[in-house]
Amino acid sequence: MQFIKDLSWHSWCEISLYKDENNFFVRKTAWKESYNNRLEIQLNKQKSFKSDIFYAPEIYGQWYIWDVFYFDMQYLNCQTLASYMQSMTVKEISNLVELAIKTLDIKWEEYLDNTNEIFKKKLKSLRDSFYDITWIENLALDLLENFDFSVIPHSYCHGDLTLENILITPDKKIYFIDFLDSFFDSWMIDAAKLLQDLEIWWSYRHQEMGSTLSLRLAIAKQALLENISELENWKNKIQYIYHILLLNILRIVPYTKDEVTKNFLQESLKKVINILDSNNL
Repeated sequence: MQFIKDLSWHSWCEISLYKDENNFFVRKTAWKESYNNRLEIQLNKQKSFKSDIFYAPEIYGQWYIWDVFYFDMQYLNCQTLASYMQSMTVKEISNLVELAIKTLDIKWEEYLDNTNEIFKKKLKSLRDSFYDITWIENLALDLLENFDFSVIPHSYCHGDLTLENILITPDKKIYFIDFLDSFFDSWMIDAAKLLQDLEIWWSYRHQEMGSTLSLRLAIAKQALLENISELENWKNKIQYIYHILLLNILRIVPYTKDEVTKNFLQESLKKVINILDSNNL
């Protein structure tokens, strides 16, 4: 076995590329022992992912070394959907979004008695993490603390379904990667993660946005909302998803160090709050 290179640090894990006698493979390792349980949950999510349309990287094995958990999986030579989006046709975008919505486990959703309690606990922890809170962050927290999260259904979810975590192979197979554990699982969290890219352009925050790319993202967002509009009580469901999007943005803020990203998040909070206030969802 030969170490090739580190690919990234992601969600408190080290992701590295290796090669054995025959193939390349990816190793995902917990940053420290206290993260083992979370990484095992992520592995189980990836292993239990079922779809006739999309794929997840094959798992080769799981082990411990020096009390730290890691697992090996299939290496994929492909590009992210964030990159591929720049060359997709309108029809391809609409079809892909429709397939993605059908993959979400909406039909298996259930409502838990303690959902609101779970979200309120997360919000309290989040508010406590702010040392120098701005007016827009405080406004966002106030809005969320006054929202009744008991309307959010529980279901299987990927946990971090951004365009960077959707891969397209040369033969057009689509893979989901970097499954993430969450304080709560819901298909609405996956929908909100997609909106995180389609509405506020999170995966593109470090690049100039051309008119062609922004138009494609707007088409993808519209396709996402149109597919959700086929659900019962769809207007309220879209509003719920935007509340989760607001929470997603807030959760990134305390970990942000550079001023460019901080300013990006501040403007994103303003945009989502305005969308919720406009009542045009």
